[in-house]
Amino acid sequence: MNLRCSIDRSWPAILRRYVSATRRKLVETGFRFALVGVITGLVHYGLVYLGVSWLGWDSLVASSVGFVVAVSCNYLMHYGWTFAVDAHEVPPPHGATLGRYLTMVACGFVINGLVMYLSIQVLDYHYLVAQAFASVAVVLWNYFVANFWVFKR
Repeated sequence: MNLRCSIDRSWPAILRRYVSATRRKLVETGFRFALVGVITGLVHYGLVYLGVSWLGWDSLVASSVGFVVAVSCNYLMHYGWTFAVDAHEVPPPHGATLGRYLTMVACGFVINGLVMYLSIQVLDYHYLVAQAFASVAVVLWNYFVANFWVFKR
């Protein structure tokens, strides 16, 4: 009976420690995800602006090129830092993770293109405003898919 009381009393403490550690990890991962996103977002926007304003590319082409370059940088930073395993764990092989990442990116690429097309061709928004809408849609998609599928340990 005495053993049961000590188990019952320690259970909330264990749960609090687990939830607290999980919450800390989620906040840390979210911060890293956001920082990597800002960096790759600047790369993407910079290439869109460069392609349209300096190279005379169509905005959809410039956005697509920027997207491919940005997501390449994004994968390397997320794999090596945002969702990196602890020091005592062996990281998963690139093959499995990269395959899931490329699936996520392919869907994000389609989302980006659809939002850009609709915003520019249908709604007649400026290409940079359209890219902002596309970026929000893709970031939301990527965060949930990366966190719960691509880099899930």
